[in-house]
Amino acid sequence: MRAQCASLVVVCSLVAWTTVGCTGSEGTEEPGGSSGAGGAGDGESTLRQEYSAYFPIGAAVDSGSYGSHADLLTAHFSSITTENEMKFESLQRSEGRFTYATADQIVEFASANDLLVRGHALVWHRQNPPWLFSDGQGGDVSADVLLERMQAHISNVVTHFKGKVYAWDVVNEAIMNDGALRTAEEEAADQQSKWYAILGDAYIAEAFRTAHEADPDAKLFYNDYYNYLPEKQRGIYDMLSRLLDEDVPVHGVGLQCHLSIEPSADDSHPSYYQTVENLESAVELYSSLGLEVQVTELDVSLYVGGVIYDEASFYTSVTFTEDLQHRQADRYREFFEMFRAHRDVITGVTFWGIADDNTWLSEFSSGRTDFPLLFDTDYQPKPAYDAVIDF
Repeated sequence: MRAQCASLVVVCSLVAWTTVGCTGSEGTEEPGGSSGAGGAGDGESTLRQEYSAYFPIGAAVDSGSYGSHADLLTAHFSSITTENEMKFESLQRSEGRFTYATADQIVEFASANDLLVRGHALVWHRQNPPWLFSDGQGGDVSADVLLERMQAHISNVVTHFKGKVYAWDVVNEAIMNDGALRTAEEEAADQQSKWYAILGDAYIAEAFRTAHEADPDAKLFYNDYYNYLPEKQRGIYDMLSRLLDEDVPVHGVGLQCHLSIEPSADDSHPSYYQTVENLESAVELYSSLGLEVQVTELDVSLYVGGVIYDEASFYTSVTFTEDLQHRQADRYREFFEMFRAHRDVITGVTFWGIADDNTWLSEFSSGRTDFPLLFDTDYQPKPAYDAVIDF
């Protein structure tokens, strides 16, 4: 997802993994640097190998990065998520006209390189085409028509990728920070949900049912951020519990894990709760429902929630000091220790990007740059990489 720009979010997901194309490593080789454009040199261990006995290690890709970062991607990762290319506005910009060319190319690349594919995201309150909620006369479409449009879209998309996409983020970000369902009454317009405004909460169950009908073998996830907030954890749990009681085919929960290099010192800011313990409680809570859990959008920003930064304090490759690199590495280490400890229920961990030269966290209009991933702008492993692979 493209998370709220001013806020850093957390998300994770789970999926049962068959080690497609992965050569298992027992962790006896010493991790090393990469060769060429980020590939692994002879005898060097890779993320893909080291985690083959734990869970798939994924990366979000866009229409360019899967090609420009191909050596790094195929050496170190076993799964990919399309960042934007499978969202509603990308696949059906005009009603009834589906444009699959870009997404198909990414899926074909994945298939050729033994990479699993996660689909993201079928139903979201953002990045929808203008026609979707319109009656064509300046008003909102009726509930019956919107339901039909949603079902037609999901059915077409999931059927198109049947057997190629093993898991879908079916519904994305339907719960607010206080644990209540997102409605059409939120103060900020970009936080409001037209899905709820027109269909009520019924759209959530219908989205999962339609996706399951289109591909009964696909794993279906609910995906959200700020899962370390106790109120939001409970709200998501209660919603999923109700859906499961109604026999709605939900298989897992995705935890968006857009973390900061340290928790906020401001106890009124959501990232104040960005601790391993709080996120672990989400893993344990959701898995108690019999659901898989996946970390779906992982990165560790250098910027701390609640702190005001101006252009003079934006980080650069020069001010991303050795000390900061090791602090970031420590942050990654502590979360991955928790992920591995819950390998029985965590079935995938996906980074939201491949290397620091291409991250959504450097795409704000302010021009602020960030360095949140395991590989630097030259595709070389950072201390964070060592922290994740050396265990």
